[in-house]
Amino acid sequence: MKMWRTRRSRLILTLGTILGVALPGCSHGNGNERKSEAYAAKRGQFLYEQNCSACHDAENLELLKQPPRLTGLFRKGTLPSNGPATDLEVRNTILNGKGIMPPFRQTLDKDEVEDLLKYFHTLSAEPRGVTK
Repeated sequence: MKMWRTRRSRLILTLGTILGVALPGCSHGNGNERKSEAYAAKRGQFLYEQNCSACHDAENLELLKQPPRLTGLFRKGTLPSNGPATDLEVRNTILNGKGIMPPFRQTLDKDEVEDLLKYFHTLSAEPRGVTK
């Protein structure tokens, strides 16, 4: 009987230790979400440089209309195409193209488009010292 209590005590102690270490890592407020958001935005920046900047950051392209700069994209309320400045509208523009912009449906997957959106939101963040 005494041996059973000792084993049970050890088991309870071991489980308590495991749960005490593992559960805090599962909480929603542990900062991992911020880290993953920052990673997604960084990945979006890389994707932007690979797929978008050649046109959107270029000077003097020989086009009838220059592609718009994307800094402050979501801050303005409307897109250069006069559509609403929403994730849905920008996502649709990326995937389906618009005007002189080609579609990227075959080039970028869903996660890459979401990372691009996260990056665009960092370009639209309020400047320091500005409050709404």
